Amino acid sequence: MTRAKTDSVRATQTSLAVLSGIKDLGGSATLVELADSLEPVKSTIYKHLVTLEDEGLVVERNGEYRIGLRWLEFGGMAQRYDGIYEVAKPEVRRMAVETGELANLMIEEQGYGIYIHTSSGDQAVALDTRLGKRIHLHKTAIGKALLSSFDDERVAEIIETRGLPAETENTITDRETLFAELETIRERGVADDTEERVDGTGCVGVPIDTGDRREAAISITAPINRLQSPGRKAQLIDTVQQAANVIEVNLAHE
Repeated sequence: MTRAKTDSVRATQTSLAVLSGIKDLGGSATLVELADSLEPVKSTIYKHLVTLEDEGLVVERNGEYRIGLRWLEFGGMAQRYDGIYEVAKPEVRRMAVETGELANLMIEEQGYGIYIHTSSGDQAVALDTRLGKRIHLHKTAIGKALLSSFDDERVAEIIETRGLPAETENTITDRETLFAELETIRERGVADDTEERVDGTGCVGVPIDTGDRREAAISITAPINRLQSPGRKAQLIDTVQQAANVIEVNLAHE
């Protein structure tokens, strides 16, 4: 059933569109830039900016608006509320230090994968896996590890809602192919990808048994030439599986 959109709901949607507009324009934007990129007229956008600024959610400096640091308060609460972040963070850091690569922690929310922590080793690639980054789950090993935690009905629901868009020529975009791969991941206990989200990189990931908390997974991302060197992939898989085991034990006894 479709819910009627009241004026207050429309106003909230406009404020969120303004915030997204600032983010999409690189983190800061003038009123003119926002008016050019958004549907609402300039006067309407300005009213929303003033309200957001009054609440500390947007900050204006020299005619440019940026996201306010007050969002850290909300983000920190969302990141930490069920304890996964605190328990997993040391192991994610250990993976990065031991391998020299990029280590990641992701949870599922509303059918997307959300990065809630990353840690870079001394050889790590620079990717867009920033805190809060939202991605389609089928595009990378850590996302497929998360999908493998769900039953087929839930996976089908996510596909129906979020689709299977391609990111590179290697992205899985076929439903049956994805289901077959998820079955293999469940049997092996580990997921991988080869340039499925970012050309030139690969990833190995495993799901974490979090009990009754949010579904989570961890992974290590590396340049494809290092990932495919003799013995390296097996080493990374062993590292990520050991870390997952430590996290699971610590969560169970927290």
